[in-house]
Parts: sequence; structure tokens; C-alpha cells
Amino acid sequence: MPEDRASSVPVAVKRNHTLPPAPPGYLLFQLPKLQHQPIAYLGQMWREHGDLVRLRIMPGFALFIAMHPDHVEHIVSIHQNRYPKADFFLKPMGLVQGQGLFSSEGESWLRNRRLMQPAFHQKQLANLHAVILSAVQSLAAEWAEKPDGAVIDIAAEMTRITLKIVSLALFSVDISDDSDRLGQAFRTALEYVYYRLNTPLALPLWIPSARNRSFRGAKQTLDRVVLEIIQSRRQDPTPRHDLLSMLLAAQEEETGEGMSDRQLLDEVITLINAGHETTATTLAWTWHLLGTHPDVMANLVSEVQTVLNGNPPTFETLPKLQYTRRVLDEALRLCPPGIGLAPRAALEDDEIQGYFIPKGAVFNVATYFTSRHPEFWNDPERFDPDRFLPEQVTKRSKFAYIPFGAGSHTCIGKNFALMEAVMILATISQQFRIELVPNQPIEIDPRFTLRPKYGIKVAIWKRY
Repeated sequence: MPEDRASSVPVAVKRNHTLPPAPPGYLLFQLPKLQHQPIAYLGQMWREHGDLVRLRIMPGFALFIAMHPDHVEHIVSIHQNRYPKADFFLKPMGLVQGQGLFSSEGESWLRNRRLMQPAFHQKQLANLHAVILSAVQSLAAEWAEKPDGAVIDIAAEMTRITLKIVSLALFSVDISDDSDRLGQAFRTALEYVYYRLNTPLALPLWIPSARNRSFRGAKQTLDRVVLEIIQSRRQDPTPRHDLLSMLLAAQEEETGEGMSDRQLLDEVITLINAGHETTATTLAWTWHLLGTHPDVMANLVSEVQTVLNGNPPTFETLPKLQYTRRVLDEALRLCPPGIGLAPRAALEDDEIQGYFIPKGAVFNVATYFTSRHPEFWNDPERFDPDRFLPEQVTKRSKFAYIPFGAGSHTCIGKNFALMEAVMILATISQQFRIELVPNQPIEIDPRFTLRPKYGIKVAIWKRY
């Protein structure tokens, strides 16, 4: 196909202005359905209109939905520079996370990514293993004090343990207790961000409404407490095996410059958010899937008992828990913590699947459906960890399953999150028998992360 060398975009893009298929009319008054029932609504659009759908929200604004792995590869890998994160997403996230990795783009993102990368190398993960193990064993000791058959909300427990782990791993402080002011401020601030992402006509932040005042107070507490920790560390350079120590020591190779207090603040808050909410949601759904598939649970417990032989999971034994890891991968496929990646906006005219993509088009890369695409997944709604046997993985497009993103924006904490989740699954299943409480309402809360709306109640019995 001939190309326009000035823009490196095929000439056909300029000739073909056929837009992706769209449902009739404008969807402004159906926005509540998209916001509150996004999985059902987008699933219907997928079935009716195919892998690339255009939702006309109002005159002059449409939302493009991409579901096929080839589209994902085009947007987030091959042409990722054409599709930066959209402003309407970055601005609400930036209210809490400032210019952290998740809410920034361009040179500032690239600089901080390079500075932070060494903190997540294999050697540092080995140091953090002890932090995770201590926290999980502490949780197991709490559970062991409960009578056999005690009922707990395992979704809430996963939120508590992952917040504890990420705060200890970051700066050696536990903020998971309900009375902790930093933990409280963090929860209030995040709820506000979720509200703004789902409420396009929300009052501007400068208006002193009760909700806005509550957020401002929470954000001030977050900034003050985290900055106090950062500044205290600068004054007392005693080495610690946590991520903040690594970030404080990080320097650019060319200039020798490190991260400012403001940059550190934004990245610490970003890592707290990314490091507990998504992992907790994934683990909650994993326990639910194990509870509804006793054969898979039995296989997992058998592996844990064989590999660990009654001992805690060490850094060296973790790679041997291969079935446990496959269970986690399959849970992430079926019950991902989000519907898709951060929304992208096209910087220039483009073409995907023969359709014209106009400059400014906003994309939702809906990986929830990508990981169910029947072209790549046989019987996609079935829970089958053996989909992730090595010989099965090599047959699929690597973009059919990207729970941690792809391209240069792949989650920096991916290996930490996987290590943490496998350790939690192994330690708990080693020491406790978990059974789902029957006849409880299990429903997805689609606000930002796909959390269990009413929690997940389980009964626990000690393994003797």
C-alpha cells in the first residue's frame, strides 16, 4: 500500500472515511447504563456490532471501543505514541496522584519510569519477600484465633492485607488499620476520584460542597503525612529494605539528579493505589472462583502441600507453585480488576481494521472482552487454569491476555503483585480450608475497579 512519507500514515486513511459501526442515535441519556452496567452494555455492543464499535455519546463526541487483540496491539504497542492516555482520565486521577506514573505522559513519565525501574528488579523483590511473608503470616495468625467455621468477608480481608503489604513495602509503615489517618484519607480521596470519573457533570472542585471539602481535607492529610515520611527519611539516611529507600537513592545517569519531594509524593501515592486495590480485587474473585470449583481448589491445595511440605513459601520455592500461578492467571482473565486499560486519545488520523479513526478519537481498550474473544479462547466463560500451560500460551497472541497492560506502559509493579498474590494464595490455602457461604449475593461493582459489590463471605477452618 503506498504511503504518505510526510506522515507515515497510509494514503488510504485519507481516502477512506468509513467509521466503525455504531448503534443508532446518541447515547447521552443511556450514559447511566454505560456507567452502572458497563459489562452488560459493552458486551451487547460487541455482539451486535463487532470488535470495533463507535458509541456516539453526543454531537461532536464519540467513544471508540476496541476488543480484538490486533486492535490492542495497534493502540498500546505498535503505535503507542499515537495514543497517549486521554485528558478526561488523567485529570481526575491527577487530583490524587499528581504527576505519578499512572496519571502522566511524555517526558516526565519517561524520566520517572527510568528512575523507578531499578526498585522493582529481581534483587529488590527478593528483599521484599520477607515483608510480604511476615504480613501474610500475621493475617493467618489472626484467623487462627477464630473458631472453626467462622464467617469472614474475604474481599475485605484481601483489601486489608494488600494495603498493609504495599505500605510496609513502600515505606515500612502499616496504614491498613481503620483508625490510621493516612489509610482513611487515602480511601476518601480514591472514592472521590471514582465519583468524578463516573460523573461527567460533577461540580468543579473549587465549589465548597460537602463532597469537595471532604476530598480537599483528605488530600491535604495524604500530602502532609507522606511528605513527613519522605522528609524524615532524607534527614535519617539509615538504610532500609523498602521501596522508598530505593526511590530516594535513584539518580539519573547523565545529570545525577534524583526525585524531588513532590515527585516522590506523587509516586508513593500512585504505588499505594496501584499496589493494593487491583491485587485485592483479583484475590477476592480468585477465592470466589476456587469456592465454586472445588476440583481446582483441591489441585491447588495438593500442589501447595507437595511443594512447600509444611514450610512457608520462600523466594526460591515460589516459581515451583506453577498450578497456583495458573489459577491466578485464569482468575485475572475471567475476573480482571478493570474493564480495560486507561482510555487513549488519537493524536492523528489513523486506520484500524479498514476503518477510519479521526484525530482526537477517544478509545476504551476493553481487555475484559479481549480475554474472552472466542477466536483465542475456547469456551471462554469456563474457569480452566490449564489454559496457561506453556504449550497453550505459545499458541495465542500475546495481546489476547494483558492484565498488566502492554508496551512501555506495562505495570511497573507486575512482578511484585504476582509474587504477593501467589504467596497469599499459597499461605492461606496451606493453613485454612475455605468454603463459600451459600446463597449470598455476588455482584460486580463497576466503579473504576470491578470489586465484589457486597463482599464475598466465606467460612474458614484450620488445617491441622
